[in-house]
Amino acid sequence: MRFGFAIPAYGAGADGAAVADLVAAGEELGFDSVWLPDHVAVPDYAAAVNLSPPFLEPLATCAWGLGATRRLRFGTDVLVAPYRHPLVVAAMVGTLGRLAGDRLVLGVGIGYLRGEFEVLGAGYDDRAARTEDWVEAVRHPPDGFTVVDAPTPAPIWIGGNTRRAQRRAALLGDGWHPLWLPAEEYARARLRILEIRENAGLHGPFTFSFSAGSTRLGDEPDGGWPAVPERAPPGSEFRYAPAPWTAASGRPRLVGSPDDVIGDLRLLADAGVDHVTLRFGTTGPSPLERFAREVMPAFG
Repeated sequence: MRFGFAIPAYGAGADGAAVADLVAAGEELGFDSVWLPDHVAVPDYAAAVNLSPPFLEPLATCAWGLGATRRLRFGTDVLVAPYRHPLVVAAMVGTLGRLAGDRLVLGVGIGYLRGEFEVLGAGYDDRAARTEDWVEAVRHPPDGFTVVDAPTPAPIWIGGNTRRAQRRAALLGDGWHPLWLPAEEYARARLRILEIRENAGLHGPFTFSFSAGSTRLGDEPDGGWPAVPERAPPGSEFRYAPAPWTAASGRPRLVGSPDDVIGDLRLLADAGVDHVTLRFGTTGPSPLERFAREVMPAFG
């Protein structure tokens, strides 16, 4: 199992020096990859609910990070496809592949924030279909036109937890990169994706990834584990986020002692997960250092 980590590249975390230190620590500690979120123009109503602008633009940050490192891969967690013209993204990705080698992973999703779609002039209600067309356009520029490409094309990992997202990943992607969900649900979805690919005659490399919720090594609080936060109500834009993955004790998975977290990761490994994007929620390097010291050796 390979481990990446998400950079909280927003709000107070949108600080060049802090991001640089975190990336350098990740490379030194042996992490596989670094992942960046995607928001371009955050509406005030979303900032009041759960977002902390400003957000660093992810492709620009990936470009900077690839130039600042030699081994780490960089990925988008996830790029909202309808926000950007596919040929512009194809040219950016091809350029990075030529300059930095095959160290970019293009995580792609349909997005959720209606106000952001509106200000960018992107269609909201048909965003799933538009994303599927977008992936095809990134891979296959129109006849009669040339877009810079890389010696090794960047893999496209499709985000999303729904059955349609799973089908999209199976048929259009080189990997599946959903948000956190229980290991047993992941295992069932993995088998579904493999079946779709088999029926479609698709046999190329495919990565099963997992974009984790909060990740933290530490003891149980004196008052016990906090209650699980309620999901946004049905029909809300913010309903996209799945319920937290928790143990029977109420402990949030990937939070707890090193043995707890190792056990959670082994559940994911047994479910067929190849890669995990951890979410430490800080630009300080100490959580990465402890994870590398006390958890990573168990996955040698």
